[in-house]
Amino acid sequence: MIAYDERLAPTRAPLTTGRLRALAQAVRAGGNDLRALTPEARIAALDRVAASWLTADSPWRRQALSELPMSTGYPEPAIAVALTNLWQALRAPDLAATLAAELADHDPHATPPPGLALHVLAGNVPGVGVFGVIAALLAGIPSLVKPAAREPFLPALLVDSIVSVAPELRRVVALAPWRGGTAELDSTAAREADLVLAYGREATLDALAARGPRRLLRFGQRLSLALIARNAATPATAATLARQTALFDQQGCLSPQIVCLEESSPAETDRFAATLADELAALEHELPRAPLTLGESATVWRFVEQQRWRAQEGDAIVVHGGVDGRPSVVCNRTSGIVMSPTFRHLVLVPVPTLADAEPVLRPLAGMIEGIGYAGPLDRLAEASDVAARAGAHRLCPLERLQAPPFAWRQSGYGRLASLVADETGRLDTAPAYA
Repeated sequence: MIAYDERLAPTRAPLTTGRLRALAQAVRAGGNDLRALTPEARIAALDRVAASWLTADSPWRRQALSELPMSTGYPEPAIAVALTNLWQALRAPDLAATLAAELADHDPHATPPPGLALHVLAGNVPGVGVFGVIAALLAGIPSLVKPAAREPFLPALLVDSIVSVAPELRRVVALAPWRGGTAELDSTAAREADLVLAYGREATLDALAARGPRRLLRFGQRLSLALIARNAATPATAATLARQTALFDQQGCLSPQIVCLEESSPAETDRFAATLADELAALEHELPRAPLTLGESATVWRFVEQQRWRAQEGDAIVVHGGVDGRPSVVCNRTSGIVMSPTFRHLVLVPVPTLADAEPVLRPLAGMIEGIGYAGPLDRLAEASDVAARAGAHRLCPLERLQAPPFAWRQSGYGRLASLVADETGRLDTAPAYA
């Protein structure tokens, strides 16, 4: 196993630039063997890994369910959902379909894939960056994985499972933990890699970009929203939206923060908002919120109190829930945008028609990742037009918002095409509905 994991071997000396360089070079050296495998062989190997996570007696899943609630603060049921969604999307049919769609015309001899990819992961949502690691191996790119300091467990288990279940890949993936912001290690890793996939806050990505990597794919902070047609404003839709909101406390790029609701009447909108707030409150028992820091608690309190104050001063705002920092739904009929502080606080904006959601979302240009749609299929074209105009990279049924397919063009990048060529695959048309 090519890995350096301070969590699993705490008596080892800290990772140094020399050790990091040697590890990177060892992984790079395995590239010829990786590229010698046929695409079908790579798919089969990665499918075995995914299958090993989905079995009832999976040691990887069992350990993740034990460790990730401690590192992330999310309850075990949320971790279980995350793991199931993640690995179900990484089975052979989805890998093969994405490979055929994105790299069917790619000639690896004319344009060889990068010799080494560095994956700099974030810890806000379980599984962030795993699609990227799998995509790199599928594309024939050896990978060095740097876990987030706050969540080192899942990346370690990922590498362990690949090495154990797919020994043909054991020389081309490695774990290398160090604390981000360590100048010498950051610079060494950036120099050794041909391609860097980095996840996290914009300041973190800017700091990494300053290290001068050859190519950098940035997966920064983004948000998602719900788009609800008037005849879908039902208690069932409210329950679905509440679950998508509560699953990871709105900390992921696919977490809904804003709801654009096609309005039948103000009374119906108020009923839907109140039902949604009740559903969020009820989920605190099944999916308890991760503990907040003092600063996060203060941010949430200020948000709710500011909206209540605005309502008292005559602004067209109604706050449902939100007592003592609990989840809230803020119905905003003002002309200005109200941004959620996350942590299960939704902003609901009534609109006359689905198309009228576009001007509401215009100030968020460049920030929207996904749109979860609830409504009849015969109005899907309207939802698709809103998604395209908003620059969203994903349009899907509301209940699938946080269960993306492998082919999801995350942050606008082609899952495989962006790795093997100097292009981004940015969307300029409506995303597929999936």
